[in-house]
Amino acid sequence: MRETDGMQLKAVVFDWDLTLWNSWDIHLDLMDQTADALGRSRPVSAEVGKEYSRPFLKHLAWFFPGDQERVLDTYMSFYHADVWREPRLYPGIPELLKRLKDKGYRTAILSDKREAFGVAELAFSKLGDTVDRALFFTDGMDPKPDPSGLQDMMEFLEVAPSETLFVGDSHRDIECAKRAGAWSGAALWASVEPDLVLALKPDLKWETVDDVGVTLDLRRTG
Repeated sequence: MRETDGMQLKAVVFDWDLTLWNSWDIHLDLMDQTADALGRSRPVSAEVGKEYSRPFLKHLAWFFPGDQERVLDTYMSFYHADVWREPRLYPGIPELLKRLKDKGYRTAILSDKREAFGVAELAFSKLGDTVDRALFFTDGMDPKPDPSGLQDMMEFLEVAPSETLFVGDSHRDIECAKRAGAWSGAALWASVEPDLVLALKPDLKWETVDDVGVTLDLRRTG
């Protein structure tokens, strides 16, 4: 953990799942539905949590080895039926993003969620006007904690690592920020691995969404 007294920020980059978007509750339900449809045992939620930060296809294969085309098609059929039934942003997220933009921050999303999911979910969330860029995972990208995605994002936003805060719920997010030279912020309000996250000593940490805004009101520069 670095001393943050001199932190002066221009950009805040967020992870998506379990940071801005509550995918956890529905994912557990979809995993159960998938297991039932495939005639498999339902995964234990604690085990799903341990493997949640894996790239999506590897995550599915971990719990449902075998014919991955069938596994994916089964999961996706339930996903498309269920995900649009209700808003899934965490309370306070729209207000936080608007507040950051009003303060002059550049804002972005960097997620290992597959682009086919993430783009549609972002559109459904109606956060688009408060986000300068969103980058979801596509084939050929290196997943976090590889820092290349965050480095590309900082170049796009025209900010230095010392002017950038990356906020996420997983240990991969914190490690990614550190490897890119950016400031790291732990979003603990929905993390399924808080002990792993805190073991990496993030520069900032918050238990609630509202706490993020309070911190960042004081860190804007330029």
